[in-house]
Amino acid sequence: MNISIYIKHLMNIELHKLFIVLLFSTFIASCGSSSKTTPTVQNIKLSSPSTDDSQGGFQSISQPVFNQKDNIQSVINSISGENINSLYSVNAYKLEYITRNSANALVKVSGLLAIPEKSSASPILSFQHGTIFKNADAPTSHLGVSEDSVEVGLASLGYIVFSADYVGYGSSLGQPHPYLLKQPSADVVLDLLQAGKMLLQENNIETTSQLFMTGYSQGGYVTMAALKELQENPREGLLATGVVLGAGPYDVNTTLDVLTRGINVPNIFEGIVIDYIMDRLVPSNEITFESTILERFFDGDRQDDVHNWRPDIAIKLFHGEDDRTVPIESAVSTFNAMKNLGADIELIRCSASPSDHRNCILPYVEYMLSYFDGLRS
Repeated sequence: MNISIYIKHLMNIELHKLFIVLLFSTFIASCGSSSKTTPTVQNIKLSSPSTDDSQGGFQSISQPVFNQKDNIQSVINSISGENINSLYSVNAYKLEYITRNSANALVKVSGLLAIPEKSSASPILSFQHGTIFKNADAPTSHLGVSEDSVEVGLASLGYIVFSADYVGYGSSLGQPHPYLLKQPSADVVLDLLQAGKMLLQENNIETTSQLFMTGYSQGGYVTMAALKELQENPREGLLATGVVLGAGPYDVNTTLDVLTRGINVPNIFEGIVIDYIMDRLVPSNEITFESTILERFFDGDRQDDVHNWRPDIAIKLFHGEDDRTVPIESAVSTFNAMKNLGADIELIRCSASPSDHRNCILPYVEYMLSYFDGLRS
């Protein structure tokens, strides 16, 4: 068994910074019309820690980091070199709230909230990041505009952006990260939206009824898990309008089946192999990844698959034929399963050459922004 190849391809280790650079390079003015009225500053009342320690309960919010539109534009220009317009200045916050970890225990976590300064109501965009191995790459580590602040860039297009750090990052640093585990992946997103929407309402920050959800790679999986949970257990005020999922391992077991094809691990050695993979997978000791997904895979446990159900909303899958990090078989399996159940689903095949995990980030971003723009009211 060539374990180095196994490790290299087992998990979706994309270049987070590359994704951010490419996302900035695809900002387009058509994603929202510029306001013809004077934008107003929307200051959130800062609260002391809340006593609401129930799931989805708001805990606290940081002082805002103000990102001036011209500064956002300067970063866009320095990265993309294109004539792309930032539409709004943005206030970014670190919001703390309560969710559940993989042991079903309540834990305080954090997420980024980015609010554009505009006088009209804004749609909400729930953005789920891909795999990261350092806390410095978590969304709340980048409230100020920079090459790493993808959420600030999205908010400058007129979206109110929510982006969870995930369990194991930000305020929950030190907790094991429940990698590709369905329930904690869904909860960390929906609990952020629930706490954040309550905060917006209390501060009279106007939103439209639209909620857009998206993510790439692990972020695609997390988005699908959240969407499934939201449909099965609705939450007041949360109803998805548009969903674009990029290169996600929704069918976890098919993904791992393809990546480990031809590799046979005797049962007696499974524990040793899992320990070895996890030790090599995470390049630092700062973040601990749970090995549960590998244990369940070797046991034939499919409880974390999020592909075999019928969404009530149109689903757009985006994937590359040449993806060796998250094989397209995951998207094909998801498309077939959902189509057979009567879902409105489309699989958009990336046209990049080669259409691998990395090269398809830019086409995914372009498609996602264009699709959401067409749905915005």
